[in-house]
Amino acid sequence: MSLAEVSPTALASRASGAAAMERLADRLISMAPQPMELPQTSIARQSPAVAAGLAASAAIARRADERARRSRRPILTSVVDSFVAACAFIPYSAVALALRLIMAKVFFLDGQTKVDGLWLPVRVAELTKNYVTGFDFAVTLPTGVRPDVFSTFATQYPLLPVPPTIAAYAVSFAEFILPVMLVIGLGTRFAALGLLVITAMILGFVAVDPLASVQFYWAALLVVLVTQGPGAVSLDHLVRRWKGY
Repeated sequence: MSLAEVSPTALASRASGAAAMERLADRLISMAPQPMELPQTSIARQSPAVAAGLAASAAIARRADERARRSRRPILTSVVDSFVAACAFIPYSAVALALRLIMAKVFFLDGQTKVDGLWLPVRVAELTKNYVTGFDFAVTLPTGVRPDVFSTFATQYPLLPVPPTIAAYAVSFAEFILPVMLVIGLGTRFAALGLLVITAMILGFVAVDPLASVQFYWAALLVVLVTQGPGAVSLDHLVRRWKGY
């Protein structure tokens, strides 16, 4: 059926139906609830009390989640983690100080047998109740090297890659200066590196079995000081704080 054959009454009926549907759609749209608009100030800025409450809630949630994860871990893992946490209570500054004193004593006493110079007696006294106790020791301030040290380097250490005379001077004075630097914690990494070079020369050119030699353990301790530094109980740490880095 063509458009011309449609009666005017049918056309009018269709037009009124379409108009009614449009009015119904407009009415439904007007009745729909509008989205709520929050004040910008409440979103952009929170009061300190609300922020503190949210932070506390987040911390409690994190602790609860951590406890839940720990409860699901094997017992051996929990024991190992507890042991590691207990070991963390020992500060590295105390460990580094002990390592510095141990290595300084070893090399300083050996260096004192190689040098000639001013003999300086030292007395460490301690007042205990009604009497004074203490102990005495002497330090030789090096001004030269003992003659027998040159012959020792020439005969017993012939494989050293430097001439015996230079090696005797270098080792003798280094074993006095570098241990002092270790004790006070000044230039600790450089001092430990210098003593590590001496130890490596002993292991490479003097020791028969490096793995069974005590110098192997010296090297391990010195590597810790070279890589990790002197710790907080040192002049290096004070200088770094003074310089601000």
